[in-house]
Amino acid sequence: MGEAVTQVREVADHLQTLVVQANMLSLKYESESNRGLKLAWLLRKVKALSIRARPYM
Repeated sequence: MGEAVTQVREVADHLQTLVVQANMLSLKYESESNRGLKLAWLLRKVKALSIRARPYM
């Protein structure tokens, strides 16, 4: 059980890093092409996952 918790925490930490990158990329691509809008949507999903992971950090 302890190993699973450790792995979840590592994933949560990685998600935090992805959120920082997602914020920067979404600002860059949000106002651009249709593909950029899709990317921004995907990046918002990454942010949402990070929020859900916070209790495990």
